[in-house]
Formats: sequence, structure tokens, C-alpha cells
Amino acid sequence: MSDRDTLPPGPGKGSLSIEEASALWRSYQEGGATPCPRDAGALALSIDAGNAYRFVCTRCGTSTIWFEVTATGVQYRTMPPPVMGPDDDDD
Repeated sequence: MSDRDTLPPGPGKGSLSIEEASALWRSYQEGGATPCPRDAGALALSIDAGNAYRFVCTRCGTSTIWFEVTATGVQYRTMPPPVMGPDDDDD
């Protein structure tokens, strides 16, 4: 696992805002060009098994965090709280 995989979720340096992600998603859905808003580089769209999406610039690495598309629009993906098992007690 790389250091990038251990960063906390949320916007940070090099991240695009949810508003930018929404605009990129609309453009993508309409079939329009979706260049990186930072350097106009090509964007790659990643999709995970939970139907969450993430745009990443192939040139500068700027990205959105994982987001979901709902009936009300684009929103950051929310992670459910971890499920405690019988061996996970605090004792």
C-alpha cells in the first residue's frame, strides 16, 4: 500500500472540490470533453464495486475524492462505520 492510499478521505492538496466533481460528471454524462480544470490534461475515470467514481488527471495527478451519484446529484462517498465483531471488544 502506498502513502497515497493511507491519506484520510476528503479534499486536500491536489484535490478537486465537490462542485468541480459535479461539473465534470455533468460534462462526462453529456458526452462532452472533461479535461482537468487545473492543467487541461486528460482525466481517467475510476469506478469501484460500490458504484463510486473518481476522476484523476493523467498529467498532474489532481483528483476528486471518491463520489457517488444520487438522485439529488453528486456527493462524497460516505463510508459506513466499521462493524465490530466478537473479537473486537475493548477489553
